[in-house]
Amino acid sequence: MKFLHCLTLLLAFFTAANCSRQEGQGQSIPVREEQVQAEAARYAPEEAAEAVSPAWPLLTMLIPGDNPIWFELNPQGPLPVESPALAYMIPYTPWPQARFISGMQVWQDFLVIAVNREGFLILGFDNTSSENTIVLMYQAGDSALWDAYTTESLFIWDDRPAALLYRNDFFAYENPDYEIPHPLVNQVYVLDLFSPVPLAARVPALESYPAGGPWETERLHRGPDDQWYYRIREKGTDRAGTAFFRTGDLSGPGIQISESEWRDSFSPEDDIFEQVDGQLPALPEDFAYTGLAVLGNTLVASWEEQQLHTIGAAGFMVKRLGNIDN
Repeated sequence: MKFLHCLTLLLAFFTAANCSRQEGQGQSIPVREEQVQAEAARYAPEEAAEAVSPAWPLLTMLIPGDNPIWFELNPQGPLPVESPALAYMIPYTPWPQARFISGMQVWQDFLVIAVNREGFLILGFDNTSSENTIVLMYQAGDSALWDAYTTESLFIWDDRPAALLYRNDFFAYENPDYEIPHPLVNQVYVLDLFSPVPLAARVPALESYPAGGPWETERLHRGPDDQWYYRIREKGTDRAGTAFFRTGDLSGPGIQISESEWRDSFSPEDDIFEQVDGQLPALPEDFAYTGLAVLGNTLVASWEEQQLHTIGAAGFMVKRLGNIDN
């Protein structure tokens, strides 16, 4: 992207003025968005005028190195931390109500990360510099809305990353104080380049429910046969029925399938964990990596502190990627 290319010069300016580093050591450099845009226009005014910069708030700039840069998902947002063991002591929470990364999706020149109860984190990569890879971290969230719902199923809809929100009442009967939130008019929210917050979207297949209800879609994924599979569940009723569907086109209703066909629709685990296993730093006891993404020469891995069906601390790691076998 032209805008990201302009920021290479800007990063050099900030680095020379504010910090020194050792080779291979990752850095997180907080910046203000208005400073970035002003400096980009100053160094390359014609190119900056033609470029389309994202409307999302910019949180920080990163220089991935051989040493990992750790972030925890704090109630105040993603915060750098020296290691997961030193993360904010979040009490164990049933996973639908915890802050954790529910999916990562490569989209255009970005890595989009869906965060439960928060919204989207976006990493923009500039690999044009021969000396450094520059990572820009943005946030597009609406925690006032997302906080009461469970975020699942990151996917592409209408050429934009989309996340599915739903009312997860699985643990409601274990906790007498748990209140099931109001139903959502729209369950799907998309990331738009020109909006600082996610936008509501309608996906017809996810609104074609059987008689009765009320029904909500809880999960959507694409199977190895390139078909879409989704699970819906009744809410607010003792019956709590569950149904499973398949469709080749989300713009129309799906075909109801059996639970066994639903279970068989999940793709086998990707072997990317095996390829980069030696490049993943060891985690403390009760912590586990939950997802990986590779873009250019940068590795991103999500992690969680886990105990049965609950999650404590959670976050992600960014580091420079070594050579892997393709």
